[in-house]
Amino acid sequence: MRPTFATQARANRWANEALYAELKKLSPEQLAQGFGVNFGSILGIANHTILADRVWLARFLGQAPVAPAGFAAATDFTSLRVLRQAQDELVVAFAEAFEPARLSETLRYTSMEGTPHAEPLAVCLAQFFNHQTFHRGQIHALLGVLGLNPPDLDLIYYQIAHRDYTA
Repeated sequence: MRPTFATQARANRWANEALYAELKKLSPEQLAQGFGVNFGSILGIANHTILADRVWLARFLGQAPVAPAGFAAATDFTSLRVLRQAQDELVVAFAEAFEPARLSETLRYTSMEGTPHAEPLAVCLAQFFNHQTFHRGQIHALLGVLGLNPPDLDLIYYQIAHRDYTA
């Protein structure tokens, strides 16, 4: 399973790079423009995915939880891109070092609302990668609303482009 998660991590990084190349075309007003979606704007959704990645990585690594109040959200494209690139490198490093024997573990963690949970680590890892894909899809759609035509970001397109068939 390690190659699968490593491939997913690299594909996430690739998809984020392509998506952020489109975000760079937006004005600061468009980036922060409110829509009737969760987290309000493209900037809000993008910050949310970075925070969620930090929270899940901390859980996976047995580190102290990341508090939303302690997260310095980006307020402009440049700082957003720096945060995303740094987070993507951490995700790739985690996935490449992940030991498949851990897949049988149960992850015990506390939600951001303070509720204790115990879930299969394999399911939590799937959630981790699926969550980013879900919100990237929202941003992709909002870019279309703003008149841009971002490229397809499906995992299979990453596979084809990179011939990364180790999964």
